[in-house]
Amino acid sequence: MKKLDVLVLMVACVFLLASCSKEADDRSAFTEFNEYILETVMESYEDGNISREDIVIDQIYCGHFSQKDVNEIFVLCKILNTPHVAGLDKTVAVLLEADSLKKIAYKEFNADNVTIDCVQTSIGQSKILFIGTTIYQGISAQEIQLWGIQDGQWLDIPIENLETLSDGYFCFMGDGEIIVSSIADHAEIIAILNWNPDMENFLLD
Repeated sequence: MKKLDVLVLMVACVFLLASCSKEADDRSAFTEFNEYILETVMESYEDGNISREDIVIDQIYCGHFSQKDVNEIFVLCKILNTPHVAGLDKTVAVLLEADSLKKIAYKEFNADNVTIDCVQTSIGQSKILFIGTTIYQGISAQEIQLWGIQDGQWLDIPIENLETLSDGYFCFMGDGEIIVSSIADHAEIIAILNWNPDMENFLLD
C-alpha cells in the first residue's frame, strides 16, 4: 500500500513539474512579447523620444486586418507623460504579423480621450473605428474615423451616413454602433448607426 502511495505521489509530482514548466514558458513568452512591443513603439514613435516607462499596453486583438488570410495581432498602447498638445490620452496602434511578429502598420492617435474598437466585415477582416474627443477652453471637439489597413497603409473610410447629419452632434461608441447625441444635451439621442458587415460601414438604424 505504501509503494502505491509513493507511486501516485511521484506521478503527481511529474505532472505538477510539467505544469509549472509550461507556466514558466508561457510567462517567458509573454514577457518577450511585451518587450518586443515596447521596442517597436519606441522605434516607431513619431513625436519625440519616449522610454519604456511611458508605454502601457492597453488592448490586444487577434484577427485579420490587412489581409483576410493572414493571422495578425493588433496592439493598442497608451503613451504616458505627453504634453497637452499631443493629447492627454495619446494612443498608438501597432499591427503585427502573428507568426513572424513583423510590423505591418503603425499609427498614432492624439486626443484627450481616445476610444478605439475593431469591427469585423462579412469576409472576416476587421476595420478600426476611432473616436477622439479633445477639450480646448471648455469646448469639446471630436474626430470620428473608420480605418482600414492595406499594404501597410491606413485607409480613411468615409462614414457617409454620419456626414449627412447636421452639425452640432456628439458621438459615443456602442457595441458595433455609433450613438449620435445632441451636443447641447448628450442624453438626447439624434441617431444610431449600426455596423453592417456586408456594406463594411455604419448605417442609420
